[in-house]
Amino acid sequence: MSRASKSLSTIINSVRSKSDPILLFGVGNYESITSRNSIGIKAINQFAGQIGLKWIDFPDSCSKISYSPDNNLLLVKCDTYLAKDNFEVLKRLLILMPNIKSDTFCAIHYEHLFKLGIVESVFGGRTRHNEALLGISSVFQTENYHRVPIGIAHPVDDISFKTNPYTMHSVYQDTTRPFVVNRFPDIQMEMVDKVVVPQAAKEIMNSISNIKKHIARKNENEVHDISSFKSPRINFDNMETIQY
Repeated sequence: MSRASKSLSTIINSVRSKSDPILLFGVGNYESITSRNSIGIKAINQFAGQIGLKWIDFPDSCSKISYSPDNNLLLVKCDTYLAKDNFEVLKRLLILMPNIKSDTFCAIHYEHLFKLGIVESVFGGRTRHNEALLGISSVFQTENYHRVPIGIAHPVDDISFKTNPYTMHSVYQDTTRPFVVNRFPDIQMEMVDKVVVPQAAKEIMNSISNIKKHIARKNENEVHDISSFKSPRINFDNMETIQY
């Protein structure tokens, strides 16, 4: 077994052995890093570098992954040809690590309804307008998961976007898809790298903090919730209410 295979196996076994693993999911295609729909990959790359994590190839899942055992934090960046197929990566990960849940999952993704530079950390909200998120929501059967949407603007608002015979090919139903799969122009790329991506990395940290608070509250509720506990020496079903 190669060193990479051993590292991959170690990560998968470590994640499976712990409860409530946090999954940061970079939407896009890491082989097409300059395209607008891969801005989430740029953000998760920067975040991984900041905390000193290295990526390991996971070819069977069309992705690269990294893991911080101290924080029970799994990072994933996808390599499907189109971002709308990223959900296939998630499906394979859930088969291998079924303890990954939607409430400890965070998608870092492009948002064409936000102006360029707007970055937020949110939970829930509508996802049907975004092809990549639509597949993720279908896997979890809910829109209630954490997200870091990163604004890339909309073709209607971005005067730098020009249609051409390629972008208007019959495979595209409107101008949105060719806009998100095309690269940022050079004048915008500098802003993306120096301003937008660093801000997104900060919002990723905020999302992790929110997820950890959620886990702590959930664990606290489980400890204090004794309503379902029944003593083996008492049958509560047969007890009569005692009035004083």
